Amino acid sequence: MNRFLLTIWNTIRRDSLAFGGFCAVAVIIVVALAAPIIATHDPNEMNYRVEGSALWIDDPVTVQLEQSIVPDTLRSIAWDGTRYVAVGESGTILGRSDAAWEEIDLGVDETLRGVSLAGQEGLAVGDGGRVLRFDGGSWFAERLDESVTLLAAATSADSGMLAVGERGSIYARGNLLDAIEQRDPAALGASFETETDGGHWRQLNSGVTGDLHGAALSDGLGFIVGARGIVLRLEDGGVEQIDSPVFRDLNSVSLYDRENGLAVGDRGTVLRWDGSEWSEMQGAITRNIRSVTMTAPDRAVAVGTHGDIMILEDDVWTRVRSGYDRHFRGSAGSDTGFVVVGTDPYINALSPPSGDHLFGTTHNGRDIFSQVIYGSRTALMVGFIAAVMVTVIGTNVGLVSGYFKGRTDSVLMRIVDIMYAIPLEPFAMVLVLLGRPGIGIIILAVGLLTWRTTARLIRSQVLSLAGRPFVKAARVAGSGHLRVLYVHIAPNVLPLVFLQLAVAMAFAITAEATLSFLGLGPPRLYSWGTILHQARLSGAWRIAWWWVVPPGVLIMITVVSVFFISRALEVIANPRLSRS
Repeated sequence: MNRFLLTIWNTIRRDSLAFGGFCAVAVIIVVALAAPIIATHDPNEMNYRVEGSALWIDDPVTVQLEQSIVPDTLRSIAWDGTRYVAVGESGTILGRSDAAWEEIDLGVDETLRGVSLAGQEGLAVGDGGRVLRFDGGSWFAERLDESVTLLAAATSADSGMLAVGERGSIYARGNLLDAIEQRDPAALGASFETETDGGHWRQLNSGVTGDLHGAALSDGLGFIVGARGIVLRLEDGGVEQIDSPVFRDLNSVSLYDRENGLAVGDRGTVLRWDGSEWSEMQGAITRNIRSVTMTAPDRAVAVGTHGDIMILEDDVWTRVRSGYDRHFRGSAGSDTGFVVVGTDPYINALSPPSGDHLFGTTHNGRDIFSQVIYGSRTALMVGFIAAVMVTVIGTNVGLVSGYFKGRTDSVLMRIVDIMYAIPLEPFAMVLVLLGRPGIGIIILAVGLLTWRTTARLIRSQVLSLAGRPFVKAARVAGSGHLRVLYVHIAPNVLPLVFLQLAVAMAFAITAEATLSFLGLGPPRLYSWGTILHQARLSGAWRIAWWWVVPPGVLIMITVVSVFFISRALEVIANPRLSRS
């Protein structure tokens, strides 16, 4: 046996095509065995992507999208007349005064959730009580109560600064705080001294326990809105809760002046301030609205989830088709138009090949490279097991048929003829009806149906061997039929058996890919055919070439490599084909 295996190796090594095929199959085997190490992702995991995007809305209404400004979600944006400032995840701060965004590095890593600018002052707030203050020249990082997440900021040249957040938290600084200290000191809570300028923040007793999502200041008047319709009014040095026409969460508020304001919230809620009371008005969006910005008494923009945008003109809200389905979180506006920012983590669907996803992603954001790597296991497992099954059945039928001849040979060959008349795909479908789609069905279909060629070839070889002198000598020596078949005849057909094993393996790999492509493969186990099946079902195979090319190429390489090896082994089975 060792000499026979050495003969096989030398035969493959001398044939350049066979040696190349052997190397290719060897690499695929190594990849299959080391799939958990080589795969860059979990093949079942839906991969997500985050990016900060900005959408510009100009007059007349034209929409221009800037994608991937930063690799983090942007949550709020503000405009002070000369520049935009946007903040977001991981301490992201972007400034823009010309035609490009510039990142401002302050060495903070907390998520920043709100930003506000007024003249030469600015304020950004976020997780862990983080506060970033702008004084016209530089940003300063400060921290208030670490146990509180600050959700929104408001600034005003005549009122100072306001930061609001979870559990009714309100913090004030500047003229607003001074007025409250003079009129109602009992409304004040803890004091937080700043390390940058010696000033201080004071916590205000809001009288509510719900989260506060938005704040706005203008001309000595301020409003704070929050969960379950909370509306707080700040004026004349005090904080009071006023009646709200809704009980839904309010997410943002904007004031143009003391007589005009807007607040927005969940389920398309829009409230309007007319100088005396808040009233509900009809919007153009029914889903959650996250931010609103007024640039004139009769002009505003409101944005929300799934790329929803609506613009107020002449007391009528009009929906704007952004062509974008990510979430918007913040908005700002000037005399010429608006800009909105946002994006949450979203499924990285049908992404072309990149450094992170070498073969791209599927329509569900799953990594195709990892699926292909794990699919090699299935292809080789089915190919090897089915090939062994085909070879064992076909070899034994061929041995028995060629040795006993007569009626036995006639019956077995008629069975082979019947097998040739049965197509593989319908036969596999019948087996699926009797069981369920899976690897076992494919192996069974290939094994039970494709041994026919092997049986015919082995039979023809045995017919020529059965009359040889060494067979007659074995019979005369008293050897039984089984001993003659498997000790004296079988070793002489072994080269042909190995040749048919290689051919059967190539056919089994192709059959598995075909049946899996038709949906008869394992539903929870990746194979190259299953990957192609999913691409076809999704309808994306026409545009996502990276989904169908890698498994298709690997099927071709594997099958061709095995055929190159079997081509070289023909010399062993039939020495007359040797060119030496």
